[in-house]
Amino acid sequence: MSKVVTSQYPGIGTVRFEHSKRARRLNISIKSGSNIRVAVPTGVSFSVARQFFNEHLDWVLKSIRRLKHLEKSQPITDFTNMTTREHRLVLRPDSSTQLTLKIADGAILVKYPKTLRDTDPVLQFVIRKGLIEAYRIEAKNYFPGRVAQLADQFGFKYKNVYIKNMKSLWGSCSSKNNINLNLQLLRFDNEVIDYVILHELLHTHIKNHSVYFWQALQKLCPDYKKLKNQLKIHKPYSD
Repeated sequence: MSKVVTSQYPGIGTVRFEHSKRARRLNISIKSGSNIRVAVPTGVSFSVARQFFNEHLDWVLKSIRRLKHLEKSQPITDFTNMTTREHRLVLRPDSSTQLTLKIADGAILVKYPKTLRDTDPVLQFVIRKGLIEAYRIEAKNYFPGRVAQLADQFGFKYKNVYIKNMKSLWGSCSSKNNINLNLQLLRFDNEVIDYVILHELLHTHIKNHSVYFWQALQKLCPDYKKLKNQLKIHKPYSD
């Protein structure tokens, strides 16, 4: 019995089907450079494996698009001091062939195969995911209380606070006066976070960016221009 066969798929390229004694179930892996492999357990035919692959074509195409996007992203390379406010990133290479992520006890633990370089797009994706989830945990503990404090201090009324992982915005205020805050704001100092919160709280009164809005914001936050420029330098991590 042949151990490896390949098939061509339009829009995907070459897919390698490979019998593996270690595989307990059919598994599709996608790596950089359009390297797509289907691990086939011993005793399972390649025709069954192809049917399995065909049933997951949508997932494969979506994963390829995401991988191409990640390959264009600026890699995170300074892992030594990579921390959130309450969590520390720990990268642990081991002999496993699987990537795993666990967030507990103040650590973002990423275990990955020794064969992967830390700039590999798939590993970068897991690192970003870990950082984002840590920020989400911390944001839920910090943002609602801080919004309430500033709203009370300056006399604003709002409906709800929603914490999101937004791709381009750091914050927004809905027509119903819901405050939306990007969880990645926790990458910045408290004064930057306060600027964004005050900016959105002011939108509960002024629903535009008129001259009047900026004049009112300056009274609330005299250094808003400097703080606003800090946000322009950085972009949210893509997920």
